[in-house]
Amino acid sequence: MRCAHINPTITAEQSVKEHLRNVAELAREFSAKISLGAAGELLGMLHDLGKGTGKFDAYIRYCAKNPDDQSLKGRINHSTAGAKLIYDNFYNSKNQALKFTAQLLSLAICSHHGGLIDCLDLSGKDKYTERMKPDEDILYDEALAYFNSECLSAKEFKELFGQAAEEIKAVLTQIRRASDSAAQCWFAYGFLEKYLFSCLIDADRYDTYLFMESKAGKEKIDKSFLWRELSSILEEKLNSYSQEKYIDRLRAEISLACRDFAQNPPGVYQLAVPTGGGKTLSSLRYALNHAQKFEKDRIFYIIPFTTIIDQNAREIKDILGHEEMILEHHSNLIADRDRPADENGHGEEEDNYKLLTERWDSPLIFTTMVQFLNTLFKGGTRDVRRLHHLTNSVLIFDEIQALPIRCISMFNSALNFLAGVCRATVILCTATQPLLETTEIPLKLNEHPNIIPDVQEKFRQFKRVNLVPRLVIGGYSAPALKNFILDRMDQISSLLVILNTKNSAREVFNELKAANLELPTEKQYQLFHLSTNMCPAHRLKELKAMKESLGGKRVICVSTQLIEAGVNISFECVVRSLAGLDSIAQAAGRCNRHGEKEEQREVYIVNLEKEDVSKLADIKKGQECTERVLRDFQDNPESFEGDLLSPQAMACYYKYYFYERRNQMNYSLTGENRSQTLYAALADNKEAAEAFHSRHDRQADLMLKQAFKTAGQEFQAIDENTTGILVPYEEGRDLITSINGECSLSELKHYLKKAQQYSVNLYETDRRKLAQLDGLVWLKNKTVLALREGFYDEHMGVSIDKKPLDFCDA
Repeated sequence: MRCAHINPTITAEQSVKEHLRNVAELAREFSAKISLGAAGELLGMLHDLGKGTGKFDAYIRYCAKNPDDQSLKGRINHSTAGAKLIYDNFYNSKNQALKFTAQLLSLAICSHHGGLIDCLDLSGKDKYTERMKPDEDILYDEALAYFNSECLSAKEFKELFGQAAEEIKAVLTQIRRASDSAAQCWFAYGFLEKYLFSCLIDADRYDTYLFMESKAGKEKIDKSFLWRELSSILEEKLNSYSQEKYIDRLRAEISLACRDFAQNPPGVYQLAVPTGGGKTLSSLRYALNHAQKFEKDRIFYIIPFTTIIDQNAREIKDILGHEEMILEHHSNLIADRDRPADENGHGEEEDNYKLLTERWDSPLIFTTMVQFLNTLFKGGTRDVRRLHHLTNSVLIFDEIQALPIRCISMFNSALNFLAGVCRATVILCTATQPLLETTEIPLKLNEHPNIIPDVQEKFRQFKRVNLVPRLVIGGYSAPALKNFILDRMDQISSLLVILNTKNSAREVFNELKAANLELPTEKQYQLFHLSTNMCPAHRLKELKAMKESLGGKRVICVSTQLIEAGVNISFECVVRSLAGLDSIAQAAGRCNRHGEKEEQREVYIVNLEKEDVSKLADIKKGQECTERVLRDFQDNPESFEGDLLSPQAMACYYKYYFYERRNQMNYSLTGENRSQTLYAALADNKEAAEAFHSRHDRQADLMLKQAFKTAGQEFQAIDENTTGILVPYEEGRDLITSINGECSLSELKHYLKKAQQYSVNLYETDRRKLAQLDGLVWLKNKTVLALREGFYDEHMGVSIDKKPLDFCDA
């Protein structure tokens, strides 16, 4: 018997044959969701073909007996043999479908340890062919002989490949018919590669996890029963809500419209709901009814990285119960331990901690836009394993306007694939719908995309605030803005201030803090802030305290943009620093949110003299386009129905904004590759193909030319990478102790799920500062990063200064 894995706890052995068959079964199940069952099975059967040698068998047994000796890790190339078998048999075929299939499958197999490799790198080097013809001796003949005798005969292999080719041919035809351009077509072909790769990675890691933990697979959930049960619970809750207020009746109308629209077939739709219109529960009502009608596998809430995920998830958990069915995935707490393969395909051998990365296999999942985009476009193997779980799901994008501008083309093409090939239903939720269907690479909305048919009328009915520009030449100083705020507080009891930068927020906060001490007791106010330096559990606690104070005490909250979306809270007045009109509209949604005051309340737009946004391109361009809309409104208010928050005003803003940034939507690269884009690298990779032709005076003999590895390394959803760290806040302290103690992988997986509530995503600059201060500690063999005691403030969250801060930026 050739050994694939050894469970050190019970000294059980898993044969190569057993592992290949298990992974083949799982990969078939995953890929069959888009009618590629044979392709998935073949990937699973071939991925570890190279383990069928005496040398690998001796290696795996040595490692089991000598777990502390890491010197042989990654020395045996076992990921190329299965790819070579396909390449040698089919890549030279004159049948284009067979050749295309050969590259799709062999590329996934040879990449399954370090992440998808480049076919052509950006300089035009043919990395794929180089990988298929290794210089080293990979003991191919010995591995193939074992495989043919024990796992799959040569005849069975060729029959299965033929079936896979027919399946892939059908999907390629579907893609070609749906694509508007060659670039979009090639992007979709590349996305098909990622999908198959995801199926293989998840199947491989999951089977290994089950074996190492001596566990059976998860029991199948009866989704149709679950959706019915959850829908019934939600309906009972919605029916219990009072409809005495006018705004409550408007929300009920929107909710019913969502319920009824759920009977429409899967596609890409827009839920344009005014701020405060109850879109969280209305979209959930849609999703549960739609999932029930069309037998969907999962429901995803994808929430912007700038907002608070915890509140929406908590609200839905409180209503539905069944917390074991609901996953919150804020961050990756497992350190990214993927080590890219070298030129010969050597990568780190299986590391148990890789098996713990989040799979997205729960029925209802809350995650961030960053995690979603990383799943689609990040390199390595950790994130992409989740991708196939998006198939046949309902994807609800809350506050879609927060999508990073440079990701628009890739996002639109990926969603077109998920909706067109993977049968996902996509709902774009926001009061400020961006014009994604009008861009160079457009999102393909359904013919009648609006879930709410009378959008403009609903916005008129929901009007609860007036947008009041109060811009001054040169901008307000921090003391002047403090006075502006306190002047407003003479007539009201609560006010929210939202500023663009941490320095501005800190200055204004400190001005208000000092001024508060000088006020008579009866005029003093409670001063709050919310920060992403706080873990989710901490933020929820602060929100609860703020809500309890609102309505009974005088309250001022100073924040950056994090409070603008996804926070169900209402102030009598909002002061918003000049930004994009979409951000201002979201800020306005925190004012008189529930119609507490019958008269309309004010949302003031101000400008600050020292608020430097020169390096914040999104905000700077947004400011410029908002000022254009303000001038247009001043000249002709009737064209906006007299309302700066009307759909017409928002459409005008996006028309300006998207035009100004039309050349930035394909994710331009920097440095020596600045003439290229990530979109092109993941599509036809035209410049690399031309470079190859120039070097060799011939076309590259490749069906797929994408630079997958380079694109994955270059991709960042936001400008700075963040690292998830576990913080010692309340239960977080116990989790740090538990994770660092003796625990099984299963127990660790449980702790990590709970730890999402006690984690903070740190920018790299802050992480380095904390490391220099000895404020961070690795847990569990450098797997999880935690914050030391003394660096987490009970009021401000993570403290880089090793002392309580007056203010810590969101």
